[in-house]
Amino acid sequence: SKGSPMAAPSAKRARADTGQKESFASLLKSMEEYEPTIPDVVVTHYLEKVGFSAEDTKIKRLVALATQKFLYEIISDAMQRSKIREKKDTKKKKTLHMEDLALSLKQHGISVVKKDFLVDSINTLHNLTQ
Repeated sequence: SKGSPMAAPSAKRARADTGQKESFASLLKSMEEYEPTIPDVVVTHYLEKVGFSAEDTKIKRLVALATQKFLYEIISDAMQRSKIREKKDTKKKKTLHMEDLALSLKQHGISVVKKDFLVDSINTLHNLTQ
């Protein structure tokens, strides 16, 4: 009698859980020295704006790191789209177009509505309507 056949998967799961907890603890510890691209005060502002309060700097930096990764993915995808488009037109210099960025954002669940024009003041709007 070697025990239940469920014992082995259960032990593997426990080791995996322990490994994940150790990895997460290590990640949180590394957040103490990590200086994110997005400053702590900016993260704090937006967290508070949505009703979340975090006193722990490590948590704020973890949010900053996740945000930075999300932005990197969007920008990287948009730049790839731009490169593909520019291969068709070899005369143009490298430019990130709004269309490329909008498509990348759409893939990540963010829709962008492009305004027809920008009005810089009420006087400009008044002049346009006359």
